[in-house]
Amino acid sequence: MEAEKKLTGYPSIDKPWLKYYTKEAINAPLPECTIYEYLWYNNKDHLDDVALIYFGKKITYGELFENIDKTARAFSAVGVKSGDVVSLVMLNTPETICSIYAISKIGAITNIIEPRTNAELIIKRINDTNSKALLVHDVFFTKINASIVCKNNTINVSLSCSMPAITKIGFALTTGRKIAKPNLGISWHDFIKNHDKAEITEVKYQKDTNAVIIYTGGTTGISKGAMLSNDAINNIVFHQKSSNPCMVRHDSFLDIMPPFLAYGLACGVHIPLCVGMKSILIPNFTPDKFAKLIAKYKPNHVLGVPAFWDSLSTAAEMQNFDLSFLKSAITGGDRMVAETENSINAFLKSHNSNVFVTKGYGMTEACSSVTFTNMIETNKPGSVGVPQLHNTFKVVDPETNKELKYGERGEICFFGPTMMLGYYRNSEETDKVIRIHEDGRKWIHSQDIGYIDEDGVVFIVDRIKRMIVRPDGHNVFPAQIEAVLLQHPSVEQCCVVGLKNPNGDNGRIPTAFVVLKENASDNMMEKDLDAFSKERLPERDVAMQYRFIDKLPLTPVGKVDYRELEQQAEQ
Repeated sequence: MEAEKKLTGYPSIDKPWLKYYTKEAINAPLPECTIYEYLWYNNKDHLDDVALIYFGKKITYGELFENIDKTARAFSAVGVKSGDVVSLVMLNTPETICSIYAISKIGAITNIIEPRTNAELIIKRINDTNSKALLVHDVFFTKINASIVCKNNTINVSLSCSMPAITKIGFALTTGRKIAKPNLGISWHDFIKNHDKAEITEVKYQKDTNAVIIYTGGTTGISKGAMLSNDAINNIVFHQKSSNPCMVRHDSFLDIMPPFLAYGLACGVHIPLCVGMKSILIPNFTPDKFAKLIAKYKPNHVLGVPAFWDSLSTAAEMQNFDLSFLKSAITGGDRMVAETENSINAFLKSHNSNVFVTKGYGMTEACSSVTFTNMIETNKPGSVGVPQLHNTFKVVDPETNKELKYGERGEICFFGPTMMLGYYRNSEETDKVIRIHEDGRKWIHSQDIGYIDEDGVVFIVDRIKRMIVRPDGHNVFPAQIEAVLLQHPSVEQCCVVGLKNPNGDNGRIPTAFVVLKENASDNMMEKDLDAFSKERLPERDVAMQYRFIDKLPLTPVGKVDYRELEQQAEQ
C-alpha cells in the first residue's frame, strides 16, 4: 500500500483512495488495443472454456471467436468498412455479442439503440449516423418498418437463433404469430452463410477513436449519443480487475443488464468475457424474474440496480435458499440508501452468503463505473466506494467551480481513462458536461451533489436536477428526505418529487410518495411521518405533503421513475 502522506484538504491533490491499491496495480500499463483484441488476448489460450450460456446452450470461447469471424466477413461483404456505423436494435443474445466484437474487428462503430425507444426516434438514430447496416431482433422488426431503413443491408435476427433445438421449437410455437416473417430483411442465417468466403480486413487499434455509441438515459435532459472509445471500454475491465479480484476465470456471471446501456455493455458483456467467465445471457429480463434466475442458475457474480437486490428478501424463491455460491453481489445505476444496504447485507448473511453488497457509481459519459467498493474499508454505508484506479475526483461549488474540501457538499467532478469522446454530433451539449478547469484538464461535471471523506470514499447526496426549490426559495434534496422516511418501520419504499405550487408560480411542493408495508395503514400515517422526519431533519428540509400509493413506477431497468411519478401526479 502507498505510504501515508500529509493531506492538503483537497481530494484531487491528496488522492487518498490510492492507499487501497497496490503499487503494482497503480504502475501497470493500461490496455492499448481494440475491444476485440482485448477479448482475444485474454482468451486465446483458453478456447475450450465456456464463454456463453444461452437457454442452456453452451458456447465456448473458440466457438465465439469463430462466430465473430463469420460475422466480420459478412459485414465486410456488404460493404461495411473502417469508420462506418452499424446499428443494432438488439437484446442480450449470442448474435448481439458476436456483432459487437465483429464490428470492432473491422474498425467500424457499433450504434446500440434501445428497442423500447419509439419507432420515430429509432429510425432517426439510424439515419443520423448514416448506418451502413442494421441488425434488428425479429420481435422489433415490424415496429420500425426495418426492411426499408437500410435497404439491402438490414438483417432480421431471431431471438431463437442460438437456442437449443427443443427450446427453439417451443419459442416458435409461442411467438410465431407475433414476430416478423422471415422474408422481411435478410435472415441472420443467410447473412452469415452467404458471405462465409469473404475476406476480413482487421483494423488495428488507434487511440481515442470511436468504437461504440450508447445513448444516455435522459435523466439530465434529452437523451444523447455518447461516443465511447476502445480505451474507455477496455479500461472498465482493467479497473474492475484491480478492484474486484474475486472475479476469476471459470466463474459464472448472470448477465441481466441490456447491452444498450453502458453499464450493460461494459460491465455486463465486456468484463466477464475478458476475465474468462461463463456469461449467462438473459435477453428478456424483467425485475420480477431476478430471484427466479438466481435460484435457477446459482451464479457466482450478479450485478443489478438496488431495486433488484431489495426485492430478494421478500421473494418466495429465496425462503430458506442457500446463497453460499455468491462471490459478488454488485449494485449500481441508482442510489442505495444505508438502510436498504444494511437490510440486504443482513439478508445475504442469513442465507449463508459471505459477501456484502458492493456498490459502484458511474455515468454513460464515463462508460459506466468510476467508483467501486473494492474492500470492506471502502464500503461505508450510504457511500458508492472509492474512485477506481486512474480516476481523479473532486467536489466543486456549482456556482464558482472552486474545489471544496473533505466533507463539503457540491457537484461531483472527475476525469479518467473511461471518459467519453463526446456526444455524437453535439458539441454544444458535450461542452456542458466536459469542461476545462484551471488546471488545463477536461473534467466531467456529473450534475450529482455529493462529498468525499478523508479516506477518499465518495458519497452521492442527490442530483442537481432533482433539487426542489420550495415556494419560500429554500432548496430541498429529495434523497435526504427519502433516506429518513425509509428508516420508519412502516415504510417499504418512497420517492420525493416536486409538484406544482397550487398557490402560484413560484417554487414547487416537496411531496413524498410512500409505499407502506403490508401491516401498516395510512390512517394518521401522514402526521406520524411528518413528526418522524422533523425529529431527524431541519423543519424546512422535510416533505410538505404525503401521498400513499401501492407501488412506485420503475424504468425498464428497475430505477424509480421519478419523472413518471411527477407526470402521473400532475395529470
